[in-house]
Amino acid sequence: MGNLTYRPLRRDLGRACARGCAAVVFLLVLLCALPAMATITSKATTGRAARDAAVKAIPFGELTPATQEKLNDVISRPSMYRRMPVKVIECDPDLYVFLVRYPEVVVNIWQRMGITEVAAKRTGDFSLLTSDGAGTRSNVELVYGTRDKHVFYATATYDGPLVKRPLHARCVFLLQSGYLEASPGRTHIASQLDVFIRIDHTGADLALKALHPLVGKTADINFTESVGFLQQISQAAGTNTYGLRRLAAGLTGVDGAVREYFAGLVQNASRRAAARVASQPQAATATPSDRPANWRPAGGGHSSAMRP
Repeated sequence: MGNLTYRPLRRDLGRACARGCAAVVFLLVLLCALPAMATITSKATTGRAARDAAVKAIPFGELTPATQEKLNDVISRPSMYRRMPVKVIECDPDLYVFLVRYPEVVVNIWQRMGITEVAAKRTGDFSLLTSDGAGTRSNVELVYGTRDKHVFYATATYDGPLVKRPLHARCVFLLQSGYLEASPGRTHIASQLDVFIRIDHTGADLALKALHPLVGKTADINFTESVGFLQQISQAAGTNTYGLRRLAAGLTGVDGAVREYFAGLVQNASRRAAARVASQPQAATATPSDRPANWRPAGGGHSSAMRP
């Protein structure tokens, strides 16, 4: 796919974060591939008000007691909390939700493009095993999912040259999404990601807190690029449907049923794009930059929740 571009992920953070942040950085980079031309509508924050709002937004009442306990253990005493800047893209809603729930598809596309050593393998309907090829292995679980809200829980182990003993971390990711149909067939999506990380090592915990500005800034950049990459996939579905379907057929790193479903979503997005062009050839439509500065993801689901 010649029209898909993505800048290589930053690889120098492990050294900069000294002994211990490599696993954390990898998780931030990988899970930000959840949603290159994203519009930023707010700044990142680590403030208490944002943190409390994020905790309140997690639907604990709809989770099992065991899931509630493991999430609480992270968010009650995080080594790091960060709300990424809100990003707005124009994207087909069905493709967006699919790629958030199946990040291994994005990873496999990156592998086909030769720009990543990250690997992701689905281990269950709601779980993934990931590796960065440099010592970090992670188990990622989708514990709650609606069209507007996704909650991920992850455990990571780093065992590489930066540490004497394996380093363990636990993470909670809350992705909230808001949708606005700017015109028939054109949807703008705002993505807001809250990240809670707890490292089970006192020295690494202190290092992460001290180096939070560096880690956070890089995570913000990677989140922006990854969300924008989803927009590029959606655009390719409308402008190069054949090429994207060929790419989908060659994604040997994902389950066959997932691959076929992705190809079907690409075809559906292409039809919607064609219908939009045919019905409104001269229509003037808004761009993401026209969205109000205070536009944020809306609460409430529009589809049934996914709860393992």
